[in-house]
Amino acid sequence: MGFSVLGLLLLGLQAVPEALQPKNVADFVVFEREVAEPVSEGESLRLYDVHIAIMYDRTHNWCEQEGFREQLTWTYAADGGNLILGEFAISCREARRVSRRYGLDSALEFMVPERRQSRWQRFVNRLHPLTDSESDLSLP
Repeated sequence: MGFSVLGLLLLGLQAVPEALQPKNVADFVVFEREVAEPVSEGESLRLYDVHIAIMYDRTHNWCEQEGFREQLTWTYAADGGNLILGEFAISCREARRVSRRYGLDSALEFMVPERRQSRWQRFVNRLHPLTDSESDLSLP
């Protein structure tokens, strides 16, 4: 399975600041079902790693551009929204810190510079979606 650039481009068009719901919630929906697959053959970076990087990068950008100062809770779903993978709450402060530390940049070919990919993967492996008791959202 290859990396879906089209999926990310469509996502970029859907997840705009105006689409934020009242509780600072954004949907991150990808077409791929198997997000543990590598970005490309021979790579260790997984689609999941790139998706998390995009969530941090987008949160950081929204905070900087929109004067947004709280947190953004992402609902992450695969398979076109049919497979809910969890919710991730990212504060503006955390997004800024993480984006700078790992050099995240959506303008790059890969969100995470190659020299920082193994560190990024260790960071992502320590992240966990919100538990039901931590989540303000009620999923059906």
